[in-house]
Amino acid sequence: MKFTVKVNATSANLGAGFDCMGLALNLNNVLTVSDETDFPLEIIADENVPHGEDNLIFRSMREVFSLTGKNPAHIKLVQSDSIPHASGLGSSAACIVAGVTAANAMLGFPLSEKETVNLCARLDGHPDNVLPALLGGITAGVMCGDKVEYIRAEVGDGIFTVTLTPDFPLPTELSRKALPSVYPRADVVFSLSRAVLTFAALALKQTDKLHCLDDKLHQPYRKPLIKGYDSAEAALKEAGALCVFLSGAGPTVLGIFDKASTPLNVVAPKGWTLRKLSISDKPVSVTRA
Repeated sequence: MKFTVKVNATSANLGAGFDCMGLALNLNNVLTVSDETDFPLEIIADENVPHGEDNLIFRSMREVFSLTGKNPAHIKLVQSDSIPHASGLGSSAACIVAGVTAANAMLGFPLSEKETVNLCARLDGHPDNVLPALLGGITAGVMCGDKVEYIRAEVGDGIFTVTLTPDFPLPTELSRKALPSVYPRADVVFSLSRAVLTFAALALKQTDKLHCLDDKLHQPYRKPLIKGYDSAEAALKEAGALCVFLSGAGPTVLGIFDKASTPLNVVAPKGWTLRKLSISDKPVSVTRA
């Protein structure tokens, strides 16, 4: 028994959609899972990834085993990560989605899509990254008790993204600590209105509305944590980005471009990695090897 799972990278928040909106990107982690090992658990991965039971993919798999009451005697994981860690591109969510999907496949898919979504959101704490990682496209989701209500739309190939990622990580815990506990009403209304417009503009492919994308709930407080943010933002805007925002909790800065716009000419600041990424409308995939 052997399965290969391919998971999208994601960009959460999309500016004003704090903790609820996300976008799937065409950058993938690939996991191969099987029972072809003599050990209870064997993990083959980069040296900076945990190789024991504290591995996030395995921990997520164990949640499925606990829910179903089934636990394979032997598990081998081969983890190939293209999504940079602690970058704001959904690496943790990708591991959770890969683990839950792999375990579900090994057990014959006892969990439905909704059950899978609910479990992944509970493990990650928010639906913003796990939804696009699971479903592809642009997603909006809210927690209603212990369940997630969500909407997904396909973005199509009319736009693409350019991400700039600095050569230092920004742990989500540190980025979240920078946020205030109370906000002025005007700031909440400012971001709420733009969040609604952002989702509608992308879902309906009305990209001319994206110039209004902005936020006052998290970006103003997180930008000072990212040395060189202003230079990265300026590089994307000067190249013709329709909008620029902090991807997830950072430190990646993402610009959305219209394919009909002028030729791409982004000059990445020194020490920043540039990636041109299309938007993925494909869900997480599982193939039997």
